[in-house]
Amino acid sequence: MRKLVALCFFLATVFQAQTQFTLSGTYDSYVGVSKKGISSLPFMVSHSKIGTYDINLLELELRYTHKAWTAQFSPALGSYMQNNYILEAPLRRYIYEGYLQYAQGKNEWAVGTFSSPYTQETPRGVDQLSASRSLAAEYVPYYVSGLRWTRSWSKQLKTQFFVTNGWQRLMLSGARPSLGLLVQYEKKNWKYNWSHFYGDLAPLGKLSPELALNRWRFFQEFNVGYANNNWTFQSCVYAGLQKQNGDPQLKYWLQGNLQASYALNDKLGFNARTEIFYDPKQVVFSAASTPFSSLSLGFMYRIGPALQFGQEFRYFLAKQTEIPVYYSFLRLKF
Repeated sequence: MRKLVALCFFLATVFQAQTQFTLSGTYDSYVGVSKKGISSLPFMVSHSKIGTYDINLLELELRYTHKAWTAQFSPALGSYMQNNYILEAPLRRYIYEGYLQYAQGKNEWAVGTFSSPYTQETPRGVDQLSASRSLAAEYVPYYVSGLRWTRSWSKQLKTQFFVTNGWQRLMLSGARPSLGLLVQYEKKNWKYNWSHFYGDLAPLGKLSPELALNRWRFFQEFNVGYANNNWTFQSCVYAGLQKQNGDPQLKYWLQGNLQASYALNDKLGFNARTEIFYDPKQVVFSAASTPFSSLSLGFMYRIGPALQFGQEFRYFLAKQTEIPVYYSFLRLKF
């Protein structure tokens, strides 16, 4: 795999000599320690290891544009990819994103694999308000695969419509297509995003008891961001409904968070977050059936134009759970 990454770097350098090719990428590494004597956070995918140095995500973005056509291919490595893509076909476990897109006027049509349209966070830690990943982003699809139609209605309003393989599935498996919608609106210092998901989670045909259990899922998510001078605020709330075979009642889960950051200067910034997750029937969150929350406080320092170093204290809290974690982060964006 190291040879594959080296080859990608070499090809990207060659391609970048042509103006139609661009190269960018991110590197996200961390060390987490906790006095609880644990080796991992089983309810997290990103930044889950404790007591060891870990590369969460090393990602390259190769992008080619020619007239109305755009092709993007993003290979990636790290514990985020290992934990999250383990059920996918071996050759697709290292593809963070890959799609072909055609643009005409105010419309864009794309086919391939896309990073998640749900919540304001992405796995690219260098672009997020808080250093570690929120519970909100951990329990939505990390990626979707299928078709995407983007329409810019005005300078402020844009929509994206998705037809995908399901909640989180790359390979075609006979599943009924799922539908997704993202509405984005910006005005002055405000950004609003409203996303939807509706689909059957089980593939067609003869089903095992596990696959047959969770069927139709309906999900709504809303997030808002506000930036003014040195302050930036973000908040995300969502709710999901799940139909399970053999049970006439719909199962539900809820989530809400609030994040804030303050830039002391061009290099140093501070951030804080509070959040709560509630899944009483443990449909998507199996760590607790009671409200599960976390508080975090940290800083991020920029070393030059590309390198970042930061630390964060995060405290997970539930009825029978108390887990303090202290993180140190080293990140690169190029």
